[in-house]
Amino acid sequence: MPLAIARIDHVLVLVEGLTEALEFYESTLGCTVETRLPRYAMVELRAGESHIDLVDVASPEGAWARPEVAGGRNVDHIALRLASHDPQAAKSYLEARGVAIVEERTEPHSTSYYVKDPSGNTIELLVTLQTSG
Repeated sequence: MPLAIARIDHVLVLVEGLTEALEFYESTLGCTVETRLPRYAMVELRAGESHIDLVDVASPEGAWARPEVAGGRNVDHIALRLASHDPQAAKSYLEARGVAIVEERTEPHSTSYYVKDPSGNTIELLVTLQTSG
């Protein structure tokens, strides 16, 4: 099945002030910075086998994740890593089930399909691409 879930990949948390948030997540919780994505005002933290992504919604680069209503939410989406390494199979499966893909993003090592659950929550279905070598 192309959508067999392997695990929760990450949770994206909205913060106001990346410096303070990083202090807490690194010093208090023991997370480590894995990737910095300044164009999105985002930092990806390693949290055991998973990730916690922080987006600074107080910065201009983080405006894309800012809630429509102040205090409206602080978790943007849940990402589920799929067991399959075939993004086209996952996409075809979603299309066959009538699930609308609201956003598609391809990075060097992954493809993500963003869908909405029946309550309007955003779910990222992340397909890691197998690398040869």
